[in-house]
Amino acid sequence: MITVPCALASLFLLVRFFHKLDPVQKAKKPKPRSKPAKRRPEKRVVIDGSNVMHWKDGEPSFDPLHDVISKLKLLGFTPGVMFDANAGHLLEGRYLDDADMAARLLLPEDAVVVVEKGRPADPIILAAATNIGAIVVSNDRYRDWVDEFPEIQKQGFLVRGRYKSGKLKLNQISQKA
Repeated sequence: MITVPCALASLFLLVRFFHKLDPVQKAKKPKPRSKPAKRRPEKRVVIDGSNVMHWKDGEPSFDPLHDVISKLKLLGFTPGVMFDANAGHLLEGRYLDDADMAARLLLPEDAVVVVEKGRPADPIILAAATNIGAIVVSNDRYRDWVDEFPEIQKQGFLVRGRYKSGKLKLNQISQKA
């Protein structure tokens, strides 16, 4: 009974985080002869943290998450990360909430969501990405969710990654950068 409200609250926090980064500012009168600065549209990404944490050597670790976040930031993306409830147990042997995960990832707390126990993170990840116009970084193909989220099949919506010769490679990211 409490599951749906908690899942919606998590989705709300992630959406709020991305909207807070692109606030509507009150118009200021420009100085004479000055050109208004062109604002580039924000590039947003939702990282499937429970998937990405296994990319390096198959063992759960914060290292691949740090690498992916850093690379995406360098490419001009604003990252948000979502985890299944058991991610903390896999990483540190205990439950880690949004704040704990955010601190370890050096991200604002509202950019990280740990989905409630018993709820799959996949539909929340896909709904958040769809609602904010973001791409998803994951090696999961989300086949179980194609009917509900047809955008999964659009080229560039899902960005896969791996380590090759010890270096992070993100597929198709240049198409979105």
